[in-house]
Amino acid sequence: MPDKPDKSKITTYEDLEQQVRNALTTDDLAALHKQIAAQHPANIAAVIDRLNHPQRHQVFALLAPEQATRVLDELSTEATRQLLDDLPAPEIGALLDRLPMDEAAEILTQDVPQRQQELLALMSPVNAGQVRALLHYPLESAGRLMTEKFVQARPEMTAEETLAYLRQVNADVETLTNLYVLNPEGQLVGVVSLRDVVVAPPERRLDEMMNTRLVTVAPETDREEVARLVSHYDYLALPVVTPDRKMLGIIPVDRVIDVLVSESTEDILRFGGMEGGGTIDQPYFTVSLPLVIRRRIGWLLLLFLAETLTGNVLRIFESELERVVALSFFIPLLIGTGGNTGAQTVSTLIRGLALGEIQFRDIWRVVRRELFGGLLLGTVLGIVALVRTLLWGNGIEIALVVALAILAICTWANTIGSLVPLLAYKLKIDPAVVSAPLITTLVDATGLAIYMLIAKIILGL
Repeated sequence: MPDKPDKSKITTYEDLEQQVRNALTTDDLAALHKQIAAQHPANIAAVIDRLNHPQRHQVFALLAPEQATRVLDELSTEATRQLLDDLPAPEIGALLDRLPMDEAAEILTQDVPQRQQELLALMSPVNAGQVRALLHYPLESAGRLMTEKFVQARPEMTAEETLAYLRQVNADVETLTNLYVLNPEGQLVGVVSLRDVVVAPPERRLDEMMNTRLVTVAPETDREEVARLVSHYDYLALPVVTPDRKMLGIIPVDRVIDVLVSESTEDILRFGGMEGGGTIDQPYFTVSLPLVIRRRIGWLLLLFLAETLTGNVLRIFESELERVVALSFFIPLLIGTGGNTGAQTVSTLIRGLALGEIQFRDIWRVVRRELFGGLLLGTVLGIVALVRTLLWGNGIEIALVVALAILAICTWANTIGSLVPLLAYKLKIDPAVVSAPLITTLVDATGLAIYMLIAKIILGL
């Protein structure tokens, strides 16, 4: 089978899914085998992710060994686990051996230790040893992302010798964009781009053209920091070295893209008050409903109890609301405006923290900025609220209460929204986990209290 599918036969995964489902319905597996043989592995994986358990096994069984490996590399964790559970032990070992070792380690990470050892025993000793070395590193570290398949070169090699050497390089190296120059002790001393080697005079040595101002990471470096460095320097790969600069591997840019997608998904879920474990990087239909409920119910229960503070505030000011019933009409408006203002601030701050644009030492600078921002936003919205309240037929006093409450709540929400993410970051808590739910709860209760206190002062209640 050719390494690359025939592009003229490639279709979108949406169309492919319909073809696959039609073939499964009519039990025309011969036609299905022919349909998927020329399709891109990513499209096949996307379709398999959307099928049920028996259908996944049917489709995967039709794939040729090399194509099955590429598809497995693209599948979600849950679908991969199900497929491996269905396969005979020798097939599992063969699949894992053909995978890039970092991908094999990622698959094995999802299994319990006993199952890990059983699967590793099915692999060749050399590959199993490489995977065990990767599993030794922390889960979200650079070590888990790196591959040992990179092009090594020696400083004394000439451009002509290097090109001759590259013709003999193993075809499964991750990238030929850069050549990594190592000394006899295996230490990284420089990086040379392939372009420089190609255009250089044949006799020019690598140590004369290599870049020695290197940006590297340790295997324990957090993967978010790896992604930040690759994005900042526009690298296609990042070397991983030990403290004494011995080269361990490289992290190619495609793995960094996966990290960015995963981290973005994780932040979105946590920002919505969901625990990430078990749902990160999983297509919607592959996550079981019981698991979704377990991930959502914790925060919902906590927020449900916390929101009783709002009820307590209403009970405290019950007599004032009875005397001026019109005040109750504006409660949803005020709470909604405060929550939206705080959420916007939190979103901006979390992005700045994630990109390294904001540090904890900037806390007072950030607070001042958001305080004045809240005042300006509150002034504009307060004027609109004043006019709107008067148009509803309320008196000037009620309109003034609503306008001043909008101003105060926007300022308060902006200020709190700037403090919570930074304090969470300082305490080494993911800001996305606590910020949005906490801001909503705080602003609901405190904003209502602010509104009622302003009403008492202006209306003399």
